[in-house]
Amino acid sequence: METLTGKLAHFIAGLNYQSLPGEVIRKAKHCLMDTLGAALAGSKTPEAKVAKKLAEKLNPKKESTLFTGRGKIGVLEAAMANGIMSHALELDDGNRYAQGHPGIVTVPATLALAEKEKKGGKDVISSLVAGYEVFGRVGAGGNPSHFNRGFHTTGTVGTFAAAAAAGRLLKLNESKLVSALGIAGSQAAGLFAFMADGTMTKTLHAGKAAQNGILAAYLAKEGFTGPAYILEDKWGFYKAFADASNPGRVVEGLGQKYEIMNTYVKYHASCRHSHAPVDAILDIRSRNPFRPEDIEKVDVYTYSIAAKLIDGKQVSTPITGKMSLPYAAAVAILYGRVGLGEFKPKVLNDQAVHALMEKVDVYSDPELDKLVPDHRGARAEILLKDGRKLTSEILDPKGEPENPGSSSDIYDKFRLLASTVFKAAKVEKIVEKIENLEKAKDISELNSLLVVR
Repeated sequence: METLTGKLAHFIAGLNYQSLPGEVIRKAKHCLMDTLGAALAGSKTPEAKVAKKLAEKLNPKKESTLFTGRGKIGVLEAAMANGIMSHALELDDGNRYAQGHPGIVTVPATLALAEKEKKGGKDVISSLVAGYEVFGRVGAGGNPSHFNRGFHTTGTVGTFAAAAAAGRLLKLNESKLVSALGIAGSQAAGLFAFMADGTMTKTLHAGKAAQNGILAAYLAKEGFTGPAYILEDKWGFYKAFADASNPGRVVEGLGQKYEIMNTYVKYHASCRHSHAPVDAILDIRSRNPFRPEDIEKVDVYTYSIAAKLIDGKQVSTPITGKMSLPYAAAVAILYGRVGLGEFKPKVLNDQAVHALMEKVDVYSDPELDKLVPDHRGARAEILLKDGRKLTSEILDPKGEPENPGSSSDIYDKFRLLASTVFKAAKVEKIVEKIENLEKAKDISELNSLLVVR
C-alpha cells in the first residue's frame, strides 16, 4: 500500500532479528536497560504507587509482570503502570528529532505483550526496533509544529510506536499493521497542560500510549480496521495535530537508517532541554573555584524552544522543578549534580536554591536556533561579584549520539537506579539477561527478575 502508513507497515512486517545490524541490536539492548533503570527507580514515586495500586485492582489476571510488584497482572494494566513509572523521574531516553521519549512507551508495551504471548528475546529486540523506528519517523514528520501547539509527543506519537512494537510482536501482516497504526492514531493523546500546576498527567501519557498501542494491535489482529491514511489524510494526524508537517520524513531512508540510533540517554533527572545548560554550568564549576555567594548573576543562552518552555521560577513540586531551567541551573551550581536527590522536598524547599534561581536569566540565542534539531546547545555565563565572567558552551549535551560519554556510563546509570530497589547481585543478573537477550527463549526469564519477592 502506497500510503505512509502502508510503507511503515511493510517495513515493520519485514523486520527480523537476523537482518538487523549489530550496532542496532546493541543499541536496542542499551535502550531496554536504560528504560528499565528509569522504571525501577521511578517505581517509588507517588504517581507510580497510585498506578501500581490501581492496575492491580483493575485486573489481577496473571498475564504480565508489574515492575517492582509482587507478580503478574493484566497485560494492558501492566503496560500502563510500567509506562507511568518509566517516565516518573525524567531519566528516560529520547529522540531530539521527534521531540519525545520512545523508550517509555515501546519498552513497557513490548515486555508486557511479549510475556503474555510467551515470546523470546529475538522477537523482543525486533519489536523494540520497530517501536523506536515509528516513534522517530512519525514524530520528526510533525515536529516542531506538533510540539509547539501543546501536544506531548510521548503520548501522541508514542501510541503509534507502541502499536508498531505490539504489531510486530504479534506478527501481524501488512494489512493488519496498517489498521493497528490507524487505530493507534485515533487514540493519540497528550497535552502539556500539566506545566501549569505540576500535576501527574505527563507520566500518564506514557502509560496510556503503551496500553493503547497493545489494544490497537489486538483489535487489528481480530479484524478491527483502522484508516490507512491516518497520517496524511485531510482529516488525519498531521492536519489535526500540527500547523506544518513534513510527511516525507516518515519514510526517508526507511530500512537504511535506523531511528533507534538517534536515541539519546539522559544523565540529569530534568527535562532534556535543560541538559546542555546544566552541562555548561558543571563544566564551569569543575574548572573554576568559586562560592555561590560570589555570584552576581547567571545568564543562560539556548535555543528558543528550551528558553520558552522551561524558563519558570515557580517551583514547588518535583515536576515543576524538572521543567524549570533556572532550578536545574541553581542546583547544578549548589550541589554539583541534577540527580534524584535534587528533586526531593529538602532541596525543592531550599531557600538558597530559590535565592540563586532569582539570579538566573534565560535567553534565546538565534545562532543556537540555527543548529536545531541537529544540535541542541547552550552557553552559560556566570558573572562574579569581582567582575570575572566564567563561560562555557555545549553543542551536544552528554548522552546524544554525538556525545555519548564512556561505554560504561549507561551501565553505571542502570546500576545506580536499579540499586534503589534491588540488591547488587540481582541487579547484575538483570544486566546479564539484557546483555544476552537474544538467547532468551521466553522474556519471562528477564521479567521475573523485575518483581519484589
